[in-house]
Amino acid sequence: MNYIKKLPENLINQIAAGEVIERPSSALKELLENAIDADANEISIYLSNGGKTLIEVIDNGKGMNLQDLNMCIERHATSKINDGDLMRINSLGFRGEALPSIGSIANLCIESFDKEKAESWKISIQDNNKNVEPSIIRIGTKVTITDLFLKVPARLKFMKTNGTEIRYCKEVVKHLAMSHPQITFNLTIDGKKIFYWEKSDIINFEGTKNRLSQVMGEDFINSSISVEIKRDGLILAGMVGMPTLNRNTGREQYLFVNNRPVKDRNLIGALRGAYKGLIENNRFPVAVLFLDIRPDDVDINVHPAKAEVRFRDSAKVRSIIVSGVRKSLEAAGLNTAAEISNALVDKMSFNTKNINNNTNYSSNLNLENINISPSSRFTEKFDNDIFDKQRTYPLGSAIAQAHGTYIIAENENGLLLIDQHAAHERIVLEKIRSGFLNGNIQKQILLIPEVVELSEDHFDVIINQKDSLIKLGLLIEEFDKNTIIIREHPAILDKVNFNILMKDIAEEIINFGSEFILSERLDNICGNMACHSSIRAGRLLLTSEMNALLREMEATPNSSQCNHGRPTFIKLSVKDIEKLFGRT
Repeated sequence: MNYIKKLPENLINQIAAGEVIERPSSALKELLENAIDADANEISIYLSNGGKTLIEVIDNGKGMNLQDLNMCIERHATSKINDGDLMRINSLGFRGEALPSIGSIANLCIESFDKEKAESWKISIQDNNKNVEPSIIRIGTKVTITDLFLKVPARLKFMKTNGTEIRYCKEVVKHLAMSHPQITFNLTIDGKKIFYWEKSDIINFEGTKNRLSQVMGEDFINSSISVEIKRDGLILAGMVGMPTLNRNTGREQYLFVNNRPVKDRNLIGALRGAYKGLIENNRFPVAVLFLDIRPDDVDINVHPAKAEVRFRDSAKVRSIIVSGVRKSLEAAGLNTAAEISNALVDKMSFNTKNINNNTNYSSNLNLENINISPSSRFTEKFDNDIFDKQRTYPLGSAIAQAHGTYIIAENENGLLLIDQHAAHERIVLEKIRSGFLNGNIQKQILLIPEVVELSEDHFDVIINQKDSLIKLGLLIEEFDKNTIIIREHPAILDKVNFNILMKDIAEEIINFGSEFILSERLDNICGNMACHSSIRAGRLLLTSEMNALLREMEATPNSSQCNHGRPTFIKLSVKDIEKLFGRT
């Protein structure tokens, strides 16, 4: 008796659909990729009930003749692979699985216009029955999916709410719209037009930037910097948010390889590496990056969903992302996310309105916590010429200190509020980091060596890594059981609690594991050292000290954010201030 039997064709298609069509957004992605591959420059999308009852995509692309229309619903029938070479794929789709898979789990109707014969045909699959008849469509192709998962109802139980499924569908459209700015995208959901993103005739990166403005919004454009780099046959372009523009998830990281949206661990890890030391470990940067690579240097035939890729030289890809993004961030100068200042103005405007609407409001003005440093008030001369000159600097001139923590400065464009501890922390980190990388870190010999007693675990890791730590300017010797002495430290460190610092460094080494590599944990170690030696909140500063700190910030890379990714300053333009006082 024979036990092995070949599965029916329809069941084979349903199995394939389980891999390709996970939810409505998966089906929508396949239809949009087909429209783009057909050279469409206008695509309209219609969804109902979260895409479960209707997904319709209409394009003005090349269209199909009757023979191609019949072939497109056959498994592994495609026009996109030439000479059977899977390593030279230049289209989004190529597997020839999507349409037959969809037809096996839903009702499917495809209408297309044949330009050569000036005739249109419609093919439909309902209840596994195929029907072919003339159509009235006069341009491109129209694909309609109704009752998704009708033929595999168990899958419907795994669907989320309509709102969640719509969010997934929007993300698919966003991804493809970003990478194809030369195409108009029109989305209608449940009869309501959601967006209309018109195509751009600009073929260089400015066209992509226009599309990113449509999709991501002006706040992203204003809070981001451009990345453009060519190296070793690779081209990296896009926009990345300032470190202060970060999120608690990676949902707003859009990565593309040869205009294909991907979710690749190597790319995500490289992007994270580029922001190392600029944002906290549990935060995620906002970014849109496009990587162009030779088709035979990347394998996209990894998974039926085509969202995963494999690189022939992943180290080269990681290198261009880390260095390209990092250099752009360092060259950005004194910039923070615009949404921070906008949020401050909005909140202040709201509070001002509440005060103005409260007839019982009485003013109790308290100036005790705002000062032009007591020392400077009585001992420093106020030179108007110097003040006017300093206003021309990007961070302007210090005019006051609030709560012993925040410097208030004025420049030609408005006011700035600077967090003195966060700013100095970044300055110290960058100096230690630069000294280590250039091999010229300045050291300070302690007249009286510091004696630090550690736990057994901490003592062991510090002694094992003392050769690494000396490269950072920390000269450490074993003194007694679980006790070390520190004879030298980086000259930039001031008033450090070495007991706490050495315990923090030991914990960092332990957390990284036995194969501790200083160069890979450099930002973390330097961050610890910087944090322990920076100007503390609550310390009153002379006006000259405040201005010296501002000038240091202007000369320091990445000084717009502290070591944890928080902003070191917030801008209030004259326009913002006028808005607060109702003058605009």
